[in-house]
Amino acid sequence: MWEVDKVRQGIAKNQIPPVSLWYGEERFFIQEALHLLKNSYLAQDPSGSGIEVLSGKTTNPEQIVEIANMVSFFGGKLIIVEDIPYFQDGQGDALEPFYTYFEDPNPGTCLVFLAQNVNRGRKFFKAIEKKGAVLEFGSPKRQQEWMTWLDRELAAREKTMKPQVKALLLEWGGHQVGILSQELDKLALYVEGKEIRAEDIKLLVPQAVEATVFELLDAVAARSTKVAVQKLHQVLRQEHSLKVLTLLSRQVRLLLGASAMRRQGRGAEEAPHLLGIKPFEAQKIWQKSALLTWEQLSGALQACLETDVAIKTGKGEPEFLLELMITEFCTT
Repeated sequence: MWEVDKVRQGIAKNQIPPVSLWYGEERFFIQEALHLLKNSYLAQDPSGSGIEVLSGKTTNPEQIVEIANMVSFFGGKLIIVEDIPYFQDGQGDALEPFYTYFEDPNPGTCLVFLAQNVNRGRKFFKAIEKKGAVLEFGSPKRQQEWMTWLDRELAAREKTMKPQVKALLLEWGGHQVGILSQELDKLALYVEGKEIRAEDIKLLVPQAVEATVFELLDAVAARSTKVAVQKLHQVLRQEHSLKVLTLLSRQVRLLLGASAMRRQGRGAEEAPHLLGIKPFEAQKIWQKSALLTWEQLSGALQACLETDVAIKTGKGEPEFLLELMITEFCTT
């Protein structure tokens, strides 16, 4: 997530690479970095004539290179190429104009390629890595990284939170930086004074679906049918029934995986790698896996599969079938 800082520092030192590849799962950070970069060019030319946004799918490499080589009379030029298909099979010789350009790029142009996923073994990736800059924009992974990010965001809004309140915000609002940033804007606007409190979060921030699903599973573990059904209805107000079932099935599978690790004598530190999830989620899964038995989780997964078939074959109203499944969870 600190790639945004690298972009900011490059701008401040006037050391912007002539060719860059930005990629990663966290579009919010990519957009933040693009905002910084665009503003630096707008400072030179407020008309914005030196900034062009192109589609990698509709603009061929020859055209992009031609535009990159054009001289701007009002300062530097920024070219952003979105949705690049250059890591797909069959590109071959079509990308040769780029490789020639990368050897001697126009010093007055900043050419930025944007991708969601990349293949590090492809020639295109290696060529930019050798001649330019490659930045991967990912979301925070560990709890402390999330706390550090929150501290920065709060400072930018001249607000504070106690540590337990920051933990609540992450638990309550989820782990999507774009959504959390919007919620922080809302909290900063409506909360008087500098400190944001727990009651402010519960009043103003919608509870993330994933957080409600965890509360539903807590109720199942406690055999509280009433609370579990209430939480189910709360989730159903936010998501389609099949999406809710998918979320439940995923959590049950992860809990089964953590339970299997416990039976094998493995530790919590191995959970992120073995379960294929981020550390903060693995920590929650590991803790909750101790509350449900292997038999309960196995039965729950089987019930999820049967309910999925029942919904898709029209054997009842989806909401009723889900409620019946949750009730059975609590009573078996």
